[in-house]
Amino acid sequence: MPIVEMKKVLLLAHREEQGQILGLLQKLGSVELANVQSSPDWEELKSLMEPDQPTEQVSPLETRLGEVRYCLDFLQRHFPVKKNFVQQFTGSKLSITRQEYINHVGRCQEVADACAACREADERLVQIRNEEVRCTNFIDELHPWSSLDLPLEEIRSTGWTRTMLAVVPAEGLGGLQEALSEKAEDSFFKLVSQNKDQVLFLLIYPREDEPVIEEICQSAAVSEASFPRISGTVGEAIAATRQRLQALQEEKAALKARVEELLVNRRLFMVYYDYLQNELNKREAAENLARTEAAFYLEGWVPAPALADLTATLEEGADTAVLLVQDPGPGEEFPILLQNQGPTDAFEVVTRLYGSPSTRDLDPTPLMAPFFFVSFGICLSDVCYGALLSTMAFLMSRKMKLAGMGRQLVNLLFWGGLSAILFGVLMGGWFGDLIPIGPLWFNPLDDPMRMLIVSFVVGIIQVYFGMGIQAFRNIKAGRPWDAFFDQGGWYLFLTGLILLILPGGGAIGKWAAIAGALVLILTQGRSQENPVRKLLSGILSLYDVTGFLSDVLSYSRLLALCLATGVIASAVNTMGGMLAGSIVGAVLMVILLAGGHIFNLVISTLSSYVHTSRLQYIEFFNKFFEGGGKAFQPFQIKTKFVDVEEKEAC
Repeated sequence: MPIVEMKKVLLLAHREEQGQILGLLQKLGSVELANVQSSPDWEELKSLMEPDQPTEQVSPLETRLGEVRYCLDFLQRHFPVKKNFVQQFTGSKLSITRQEYINHVGRCQEVADACAACREADERLVQIRNEEVRCTNFIDELHPWSSLDLPLEEIRSTGWTRTMLAVVPAEGLGGLQEALSEKAEDSFFKLVSQNKDQVLFLLIYPREDEPVIEEICQSAAVSEASFPRISGTVGEAIAATRQRLQALQEEKAALKARVEELLVNRRLFMVYYDYLQNELNKREAAENLARTEAAFYLEGWVPAPALADLTATLEEGADTAVLLVQDPGPGEEFPILLQNQGPTDAFEVVTRLYGSPSTRDLDPTPLMAPFFFVSFGICLSDVCYGALLSTMAFLMSRKMKLAGMGRQLVNLLFWGGLSAILFGVLMGGWFGDLIPIGPLWFNPLDDPMRMLIVSFVVGIIQVYFGMGIQAFRNIKAGRPWDAFFDQGGWYLFLTGLILLILPGGGAIGKWAAIAGALVLILTQGRSQENPVRKLLSGILSLYDVTGFLSDVLSYSRLLALCLATGVIASAVNTMGGMLAGSIVGAVLMVILLAGGHIFNLVISTLSSYVHTSRLQYIEFFNKFFEGGGKAFQPFQIKTKFVDVEEKEAC
């Protein structure tokens, strides 16, 4: 089976070699460290050793890592690196040689100087931005008073008079002026400016009228404006502030140019970030270990095929390491590593997105792959779309350095394109009906009922196959009667129901359904001790037939997506044909056909992938697949920004 055999490794070595050995394991990348405190043997071991702790170097590493991350974010904020459409999904890393990596890592002082320069520039840019905001707000505040041509320092009160600049709501202006003319005849009122919301004015009045004026202003909701730090006229203050804004903008432009010069350090930051992150991971790995005064101890899991490399690496790179290899204990959980070969490897991404098998499970990938291939092809079912999809996937796999699930997804699209070509030939899809080549089998647009029947047949076969896998698992686990009572009873009952609706199968179908129902009624409650509960549980189990019916009906989405691909393509062709007849029309037709078919290819491919995956997850996996396993996660070098090429290019 594609689930790789796992071995448990126990390693004991002198503490002086702890960093060196962890570095070897990290570089090898084939061992998953297990926390020794979660080991079944920890109760015996804890009297001899204590849990290890990360070294004191962790905190400085975290500080340096945070500083480099800050600088990368700073440069990205001002001079972003733009990714193309493909890189948005697959990511992009900088490829460097091992020697370049070593050289960059050794430039720690240069990194520190560049970080300080970035920090200084960013802090000053923040100060400039804050000051620009203050200046802009100040201009906005002064602008309504710009018609006031008196120097502001001269607008002041004396021993005999009170002078104030004030604001009143627009609706209160009439009442204010009326009250001033009636109760404060000696006051002087000058309108400065007004808008629909408020009125700005200058008011001068004798000190002896101050109580009356205060009462009038309070009633009219007047608020006093004050500019204590401004000298000269409002216009002069605005002009000076605008000059300050201009100076700030010039300084900001100079700083931006300085930041642009710092871009030469982005590559250095990226390499150093990955270096620091891996160094930090190595230090933090100590949390999984145990130690004595002189030695350290670790446990982990390694794939059996990688065991020889692990042994050779430790023999060559460590003097005190003692390695013990064990098989997993009975019922012991171990990490799951899937390793499918050939075309099946591409479909592993579907399983991994769902979850890992448990240690008692089997890898469903090779069992699911043929059904995914067929269902995807039915959904897309166009020769030209399939050819474009496979070609793009092939070019991506050759031109881009993809690994893991990204590589598997691209390969899955390649095989999906081939399936679409196959079913496009069978069903006559060539950019919809753009190329008039007839189907080798039938056209779903002309005979949708036939396509619906084909979809149901695919569903019945896959559901039956899933039940058969579970029956095999029961037999292999030494439970043949479970296979006969559970899967066998349902096979008999469901097959009988199917025969009942087929021409000529009524008699056989009736007795098969009755026999299957009796098997289910008599056996599905066998876990119950009470005879009445046994019988009731058996009778109620027949209700599960609705689940099987629902599973099969779900495959009607194959019909829906197949028709959607063809109908949209035909609609695009029809609209394009309406534009033909002139040179301009021909150009527009080509643009419409290209854009429409590209859109249909993208949306149909996405729908085919999503809905085909749904059929596997809900209608197929639930028949036999438990899941819940823990994926194998080796302690290894992980990079976010760079790919280090171990071999120099020729």
